[in-house]
Amino acid sequence: MSIFEKNQALAALFEQHKARLCEEEGLTEEEIRSAIEAGTMVLLGNPNHKDVRPILVGQPSRVKVNANIGTSPFHCSVKGEMRKLKIALDAGADTVMDLSIAGDLDDIRRQMLEACPAPLGTVPMYGVAQIYIDRGEDPATIDPEVIFADVEKQAEQGVDFMTLHCGLTRQGAEWGAKGGRVMGIVSRGGSILSRWMLRNDKENPLLTGFDRLLDIALRYNVTLSLGDGLRPGAGCDAGDPAQWEEVITLGTLARRALKEGVQCMIEGPGHVPMNEVEAQIRGIKKATFNAPLYVLGPLTTDCAPGYDHIAGSVGGALAVRAGVDFLCYLTPAEHLTLPDAADVKAGVMASRAAAQIGETSLGR
Repeated sequence: MSIFEKNQALAALFEQHKARLCEEEGLTEEEIRSAIEAGTMVLLGNPNHKDVRPILVGQPSRVKVNANIGTSPFHCSVKGEMRKLKIALDAGADTVMDLSIAGDLDDIRRQMLEACPAPLGTVPMYGVAQIYIDRGEDPATIDPEVIFADVEKQAEQGVDFMTLHCGLTRQGAEWGAKGGRVMGIVSRGGSILSRWMLRNDKENPLLTGFDRLLDIALRYNVTLSLGDGLRPGAGCDAGDPAQWEEVITLGTLARRALKEGVQCMIEGPGHVPMNEVEAQIRGIKKATFNAPLYVLGPLTTDCAPGYDHIAGSVGGALAVRAGVDFLCYLTPAEHLTLPDAADVKAGVMASRAAAQIGETSLGR
């Protein structure tokens, strides 16, 4: 059976929007179908997200740009985040991720879904961990059932794609935390899961329970954005065994998901010196069977706080030229604080420039 036969939600969504997608991307219906079948392109869109405007991620479609927004315990203004959402979309962001960890998370998510015609992504682990932190409890005590329940709830609400760190293994956590890295584990989701595994001496529940995630994703056409919990947080850590062990696992999971009719993207680095960007990207694409690759930057220097959107745009342009499909923006506030409205616009524009610079170099 084809992925369209296994994933009825995907088939219906594509049928409804195929004329627009073909026109916008300059691709034929057969080109799009073939790429989705091969797992090298995904169609982001959950039928439960009312009035969503689905988009394609993966070559040969246009490189897309994501903007991250969300509340924190230090600054929780839903009105402010909704304003950032509008600014991001007006600036040309193709998707938005709600990374909120303070306030009524369900209500914030619902408001964003209602106001956002673009696909909306989340990282369920953030909110789950914050529940425990707010109660003064160690996230290492998280009940995995709470994670799976939150994933299903968000899928039912209409979230289009979710970052889930399914490829982070118990061995990888050990290497990332104690394997000589200068910056250790910098991913928030990766650090929470690593703490859980090392404290409980158990394997990653998102890995052992991967089939459960596939069942949920299939029902709602949620695209799994397989997270890079061991992405390098300093240039000198790029390409170490911990990172590559996770990448290899992500590739096997993406193939497994495709067989079940579930769409997957792969998330990538992170801090990578400029001379290593091409090798990193080509290596990841090879190890993950050319699944759509979604990168943070990459940041080509560790020394530009306040200007990381610039450092990231350099890496982003190089990464697109090497095969990246999706750029997560960096703002001037990266590493320092939450982005304000001006930071959001600057981040989106820098990543859009990087995408076009990279695509121009490919003759598109």
